[in-house]
Amino acid sequence: MYKLDESLGYKLFQGSRLMTNRLNQYFRLKGYPITHEQWQVLSRLFDRDGQTQQSLASLNERDEPSVSRLVANMERSGLIERRPHPTDKRINLVFLSEQSKRLQDEYTAIAEQTIQDASSGIDPDVFAECLRTLDQIRRNLS
Repeated sequence: MYKLDESLGYKLFQGSRLMTNRLNQYFRLKGYPITHEQWQVLSRLFDRDGQTQQSLASLNERDEPSVSRLVANMERSGLIERRPHPTDKRINLVFLSEQSKRLQDEYTAIAEQTIQDASSGIDPDVFAECLRTLDQIRRNLS
């Protein structure tokens, strides 16, 4: 018999929600005015600064209008800067602000602490297998 509490989707949703809440809580406790959505954008820019909003939407699997609003809010907060593309003025490139560059290590440490909290008591090999399994689930559903 189907039981919601034992279903994969429910467990994934609950785990994701709890990790999101913990990450947001840690950012607040440290006095950083960012959210998990903003962290996702910053993390992508830490990997490769100067991306298009379309690229950020694709990498974070979000729709472009929501990323556009998110980026606008981040720009107002001083987390990022938008600059016109050098050859196509219709496109904006998104860059880290100096403030975000300075705080990269601290933001990353908070994200790593959240992962550490979530994986506490789990054998590292089992955790690695769990990540591989989740990757396969994503591929199956893409």
